[in-house]
Amino acid sequence: MAKKNSTGSGIIIIGLIVFAMAAKYWYLFVAVGIVAFLVWGIAKLAKSWATSEIPEKDLDIRAATASNSVIDTPKQHARCAYCNAEGLHSVLRSSDKTIDFHCFACGKNFFIYKFDSNKVTTNYQPSAPNNSTSQPIPSDATIFEASAQQPKSSSPDALWVPCGRTIQHAGYTIPGGLIYFGSGLKSVTRWNEEPALIDTSLPVISDNPDREGRNMGYWPSYTQIHPASRAAYLDWLSTGRKDPKTNIGYVFIYFYGLERRALADARDSASARNDVPAIITEVKRLLSIYGENGSFHAYAGKFLDALRVTQTTVPLYRTSPQIDSCSWEVPLTLKIALGQMARDDIPVSSEWALAWAENDPSMPRRMPVQRCPDEFRELFRIRYSEKFGDGFKLKPNKTRIQAAYRPASSSFGGQVDIPMPDLPDITRLTGPSSKINDLVNSCTDELEGYSRYLGRNPDGRNSIEATSYLPQPLLKKHAGKDFQRLINWLNGQVTSDAPVSAPFSSIVQQIPSINRDGFGKKEATAIANLLGKMSIGIEPDPRFGCFVPKPEQDVVLFRIGDSAPNSPSAEYSAATVVLHLASAVAGADGSVDSSEERHLEEHLEAWLHLTSDEKTRLRAHNQWLLSSYPGMSGVKKRIELLNNDQRVSLGRFLVGVAQADGYIDPTEMKMLTKIYAMLGLDTQSLYSHAHAAAVEPVTIQAADLVRPQGYAIPSPPAKPTEGISLDMSSIEAKLAETVAVSAILNNIFTEEEPASSSVPVSEPANSDVSIAGLDPESSAFMRMLASKLIWARDELEKLAADHNLMLDGTLDSINDAAFDHFGGPFFDGDDPIEIDPEIVGRLGSAGLDEI
Repeated sequence: MAKKNSTGSGIIIIGLIVFAMAAKYWYLFVAVGIVAFLVWGIAKLAKSWATSEIPEKDLDIRAATASNSVIDTPKQHARCAYCNAEGLHSVLRSSDKTIDFHCFACGKNFFIYKFDSNKVTTNYQPSAPNNSTSQPIPSDATIFEASAQQPKSSSPDALWVPCGRTIQHAGYTIPGGLIYFGSGLKSVTRWNEEPALIDTSLPVISDNPDREGRNMGYWPSYTQIHPASRAAYLDWLSTGRKDPKTNIGYVFIYFYGLERRALADARDSASARNDVPAIITEVKRLLSIYGENGSFHAYAGKFLDALRVTQTTVPLYRTSPQIDSCSWEVPLTLKIALGQMARDDIPVSSEWALAWAENDPSMPRRMPVQRCPDEFRELFRIRYSEKFGDGFKLKPNKTRIQAAYRPASSSFGGQVDIPMPDLPDITRLTGPSSKINDLVNSCTDELEGYSRYLGRNPDGRNSIEATSYLPQPLLKKHAGKDFQRLINWLNGQVTSDAPVSAPFSSIVQQIPSINRDGFGKKEATAIANLLGKMSIGIEPDPRFGCFVPKPEQDVVLFRIGDSAPNSPSAEYSAATVVLHLASAVAGADGSVDSSEERHLEEHLEAWLHLTSDEKTRLRAHNQWLLSSYPGMSGVKKRIELLNNDQRVSLGRFLVGVAQADGYIDPTEMKMLTKIYAMLGLDTQSLYSHAHAAAVEPVTIQAADLVRPQGYAIPSPPAKPTEGISLDMSSIEAKLAETVAVSAILNNIFTEEEPASSSVPVSEPANSDVSIAGLDPESSAFMRMLASKLIWARDELEKLAADHNLMLDGTLDSINDAAFDHFGGPFFDGDDPIEIDPEIVGRLGSAGLDEI
């Protein structure tokens, strides 16, 4: 019996199973077949493309083309000038000077220049372990064989040219060292060639160097840039590395080598560590030349920051801050110094506090800091010492300092961790930084007016107007010659604390730069501001009242304190206008009784609770009234415009002033009678007002004091009290009355402004018309601001509150709109706030509907 063939039976069974599956799932087999066919077709097409002839292109890196002759060999050994791939590249054409290739690796076209051997000779001998020297590179095809025999990897120390050494390469003599030179140096990551290495095996076209860097990429590497670009780089190195017009890419290639030497080689090489001080000096030099380039400034600054930390052997706070970085991070040097101060319980000095203010990105950097950097630094140091003395101490926190440097060079492949001492990161705390932040804002506010003036007048830094905006501590150093001349003259005039009279023209003569042709309120205000910086007050002062000194008049000069206000309070304004009215009344009959004026002055000082500086100014103002009586011009006409209620309010107010000491003597009654007559009030109402004021249950002074015969205030009913009790509602009511009456009197005594000083803005019939693109509310507020040129901040705060506006936000919007439409700010200063008369004039002349 024959033996069965089991293998054949198995095949039959499998075939039947497959056939049965195909019959049932035929659509799956069709899909698989289609996919297989597509894969086969794509592979065949790719093979066809790979074997097709490479199309000839315009070679963007060609230097020149001679009469080309096609060579017989289609491929030849070479090294790509772009990707550094070495091997058999396709030959596109050959001429007397060049051979054009197509790289098999990166697909770019490149060419090799056929050098003469005397053009590539080097006299520099790297201290390689085998003491081998670079050999002249043969011309034509043998160049590729020579380059193929270069070592695959070399020691960084062997290829590093120390500081001060000179080399020659490709016809260039390169002094100074601090470069990698030779061949075979791998990157720090050892993935590719070191981008900073001057590879002696690569061609250099020195006939037409690419100094403009037209062929330079974003992340340049010596091994991959065009041969003409290599020539430009070598030329820059040979000419001192200082041409400010050179392409920044060449500077970066050089910088890559400095990064590697200090951050990578120095880890294991003592000679590299010895090079770090020279590298720091060199990077500082490069920053002084190329620091305007933002990218280089950022990388070089952070690089120096990292090196200083690793090189310093003493606490950083014992040295002056040296911070060159420009980034959105707190510089490492600053972090280390603050951490060391916290660890050692050392106060932050003014110099390090300033470094913190200038280099912490969270700190404000408003326009005055940028426009007036020297003035800001000096003022910050002064104010910091005034507030903190030797400085404030820092309390260590738990967060520790960690640091890493991200090099510019691709050689590192990523960031480099920098070993840090165990120190707290103080910059993470909000308390200390807020102290610096507050002081920065305060100093910036002080420089705001000065900065805005310079913004409008870039060449006016030494003018008297600019000096008038400077904070007082900066005057001695930053003021111009006009200031020195004026202060010398003033010291000869004001020799004591007593007020003295002087011709205003004499003051103006000391300031040659002042505008004399259109002298008005703006110029007088600038002089008053300037005198205030010297602790000298002047009356009349346009900042404190309605009178502007005229060159032909006398003014009163007097000493004031450093903290004296530069704008009037409501009480002071009321006191001055009452004095004006008393002078007008006293002068109406042809004489001014100085004893009456001084008597009234004493009443005003006591009743209105003026500060010592306000009392001094009021006496000086009264002295000016007595010596330079301003007259009644326009006063009677303005009084006629008051309604009866306003006149009665004025009369009652003045009666209250006269009764401030508990009685009205005959001299006061005589003056009040004249005032009532001027106001058009019946003298009988004077006595009724005096009686009404006398019976008010408000104790102004104790009633048991002995008084001369007059109109006494009855004593109020005795009430048992402990200590001093104040009726706040009565005080608020009296202050409100003072402000209201002061406004009425100011309108009476405000002088007519010369046409050159300002142009008043009339309220348009349609108050909803927008000004300079502002919303209706801000436009209305801007119209109100234009009604006068100087505002006290508390006035504007009340005005803004009355109109449901946020003062600071509204003022910022108005100034932004003014910059956009008029080319400058609508106002200057913080307190007082000064309105620009030029813009006010433009508002009035153009018409609000046209803006």
